[in-house]
Amino acid sequence: MKNKKYERRNMKKFSLIILGVIGIVFLFIISDNSVKIELPTDYKPMVLEAHSISDNDLSAFESDLIEESCMIPGISLKNPLEYKNKNPWFENEEVKVLPVFINNEYNLKYHEGPLQNLTREEAIEVGLLVGKKLGIDTTKYECENRGESEFIVCFPSKEKYIVKILPTVEEVEIIFSDNEEVSLPKIRERNEEKLQEKYLAYYYNMYKDIFELEQPVFEARFHRDIYVEKSYDYRVFNRDETIENTIINYSLNPIRFYINTNYREGNRGLSSISLPYKHLYEAAESGEYDNTIIGDLAKKNQLKVVGYYPLISKEEAIEKVLRKEDSNLIRYDGDITLSDIVSIELAYYKGHLNKTIQPVYKVYLDLKVYQDNLHHYELLFVPAIEGQQINVNFN
Repeated sequence: MKNKKYERRNMKKFSLIILGVIGIVFLFIISDNSVKIELPTDYKPMVLEAHSISDNDLSAFESDLIEESCMIPGISLKNPLEYKNKNPWFENEEVKVLPVFINNEYNLKYHEGPLQNLTREEAIEVGLLVGKKLGIDTTKYECENRGESEFIVCFPSKEKYIVKILPTVEEVEIIFSDNEEVSLPKIRERNEEKLQEKYLAYYYNMYKDIFELEQPVFEARFHRDIYVEKSYDYRVFNRDETIENTIINYSLNPIRFYINTNYREGNRGLSSISLPYKHLYEAAESGEYDNTIIGDLAKKNQLKVVGYYPLISKEEAIEKVLRKEDSNLIRYDGDITLSDIVSIELAYYKGHLNKTIQPVYKVYLDLKVYQDNLHHYELLFVPAIEGQQINVNFN
């Protein structure tokens, strides 16, 4: 008899526990304020455009190597498998010919500042146009000097700035202060890499009216900082119909986002967006930016083709590294073996000291530099055009 009473008492307790759990789950569901973000999966397939080779003389290129520092760029990771990106070349490595462009930013005296910059009036015009596009009250603004020749347009709200616009000749940066609107969203996603891409897609969707791309690709790649923590770089680029144009978009026309996801720091969320003027111009309504500074800058920064040139193969680029043929690019006394090459990819290199923007093979080497459980991988640039060298600025 006592056992039956004991069993009934336990059953009641168990039922109450179950009801309690169900209630908690129900309350959690109805109070869940997480954001649902879907990443694109239906991209159109890319095709090879197969450009014809131009008749231009290859010797017209600059062949001198100019360096500004003895430091070679690189990344730190726990192991080579952590290095991932969405370079479209990985989908089709059969690209044989790519265009070379004029570099509008070429400046041998870049230490003295840019050869050209916006005037105060032009910076204000850009700031007001972008601010209006963001839906900001542009009747109140301040223009501050940032350095000798840069101006930043600030839009205040009561006693603090909520948005700042920093325009240059090449792009515009939108800077967000401590603002609830751009705080980090709550997104339910167990896969960390996809979670970071969803953060990026969330902020892209929030502001896509000012730079909407036809087929946006969201890339969140990381390296390790000195504390072994992941530090992410966020970029969005447009997937074109051809692999060649998509490589150009990936290298030269990305929209860069700066997002703070660190729990140990305050103001987690969107910090800034940097985008070329072409995206503002192309996303605007027809004629909206005609006869404005944004329209002028977008047209001025259009890529101008020098010619179309054949590329060396990936295998030839690897051989150049193994033979240390471009020895002035490799500051390493020991032998380099195939196993030392962590990654190789085709992209474009652009720097102040280049008269042209050329395709290169980016090669990451494991030179056996270890510190605090991190491997350091050095980045080398192998010119993808036969017989050419690039002017490298390591700063």
